Amino acid sequence: MTNDLSTVHIPEKPADRRAWTIYQLRLRGTSLRRLAVREGVSPQAMSNALMLPSSHLREVIATALGLTPQRLFPEDFDAAGNRLGWTRDQQRTTRRTGRNVEEGRAA
Repeated sequence: MTNDLSTVHIPEKPADRRAWTIYQLRLRGTSLRRLAVREGVSPQAMSNALMLPSSHLREVIATALGLTPQRLFPEDFDAAGNRLGWTRDQQRTTRRTGRNVEEGRAA
């Protein structure tokens, strides 16, 4: 079996695509949970990214499958590949240090 998804049909319905994506991740020995841990977000946030626009997390999922976000989530992009509409901003910093207690801001 090949891991090349360049010619495979990706389901159009979001519910079907969600199941297909989870299956494809499992074929590659990973999961949404593992991607979430790697990215420092909750498993629920990663799972929600399959149903709700989240540019950062959707890019992580698409990259894990060897696809572009435009191919995996075409409803988020116009014909020129520009992102459409509203997406959630990344709610975390890339720094994993700097808690308020360590910075002296805690009460």
